[in-house]
Amino acid sequence: MNELRLRIYEQIINDSPGVKTSLFNKICGVTIFISIFFAVIVTENSVDYHFGDQIDFLDWIIGGLFCIEYCCRLWVAPLEKKYGNGWRGFLRYVISPMAIIDVIAIIPSFIGVRAELKILRIIRLLRILKIGRSEKFKQSIFHFNYAFRTKSQELQISVFYTVLLLLISSTLMYLAESSIQPELLGSIPRCLWWSITTVSAVGYGDSIPVTAVGKTIASITSLMGIAAIAIPTGILASGFSESIGVKDKNKSELYKNEFPLNTEQK
Repeated sequence: MNELRLRIYEQIINDSPGVKTSLFNKICGVTIFISIFFAVIVTENSVDYHFGDQIDFLDWIIGGLFCIEYCCRLWVAPLEKKYGNGWRGFLRYVISPMAIIDVIAIIPSFIGVRAELKILRIIRLLRILKIGRSEKFKQSIFHFNYAFRTKSQELQISVFYTVLLLLISSTLMYLAESSIQPELLGSIPRCLWWSITTVSAVGYGDSIPVTAVGKTIASITSLMGIAAIAIPTGILASGFSESIGVKDKNKSELYKNEFPLNTEQK
C-alpha cells in the first residue's frame, strides 16, 4: 500500500526541479482542455440544442475523473513536508489554495451551473502543467519584475504622458464637436471614450469627428497615440535587456570564481 502511495505521489505531486510533467498530469491537462472546449461551444444555442445532453454526460465523466484525481492528491498529501503527517496533513491540504481550486473545478459538473463557470478550470493548468515550477517561467518572471522595478520611474512618466494626452484630446474634441454631436461627444467623459479608442488604435467607429477642427484634433491624437504606446514598450524592452545582461554577467562571474585556472589560461 505504501509503495502504491509513493508511486501515485511521484506521478501527480512530485515537484522536484527539472522533473518533466508526468503522464498522469498530461492526461489531466488534456482532460481540462477538453472540458473547457465543450464549455465554450455549448454557449452556442444550436450546439446546446442538438448536443446538450451528450455534453452534459461527458461533463459528468470528466467531473468523476477530477474527483478521482482529487482523492489521490488528498491521499498522498501527507507525503509532502509542507503539509505534515497524519490528519493535520490532510486538513492543511484541503484548505490550501490549489486544493480549493480543484474543488471549484469539480463542483460545476454536478450542480448544473452555467457553462461559463466551467471555463475557470483553466486555472488548474497552473498546477497540472507545472507552469509555476518551470525554470524558464521563473526566469521570465524575474526579468519581468526586474524591468518594472528598475524602470518604474520612467513608466510612471509615460503613464502621466498618456493620461495627459487623453485629457487634453478629449477636452479639445468636446470643444470642437459637442455642439455638432451632443449625443456622441456632448461631454468630456464621452469624448474620453473616443480618446481612449483613438490613442489605443482600436477605433471602434461609434463616435467620429465630422468638423475640420475635430478631424485635425483626431489626426494629431492618433499620431501622438503611437508614442503613448511605443514609449512604455521601449522602456520595458530596455529593462528586459538589462535584466538579461545582469544575469549573464552574474553567470560569467560565477564561472570565473569556480574555474579560475581556465579563465586565466584564456
